[in-house]
Amino acid sequence: MSFLKGFLTNLLFIVAIGVVLFIVAPDMMKQVFQLYGGLFGPVLVMVLIFVAAPAQKKS
Repeated sequence: MSFLKGFLTNLLFIVAIGVVLFIVAPDMMKQVFQLYGGLFGPVLVMVLIFVAAPAQKKS
């Protein structure tokens, strides 16, 4: 339970920093989001495919 509490606290802190940065420098953050989307978008799609495929076979 303490792991989950610490994880959620850290996640909330990171999201809050992202929101503040997006308010302070929206153009810079849009560029960062576009870069990460271009880099990790295809990887995320592949991970979702590999995770979803075995789940469909079990059903």
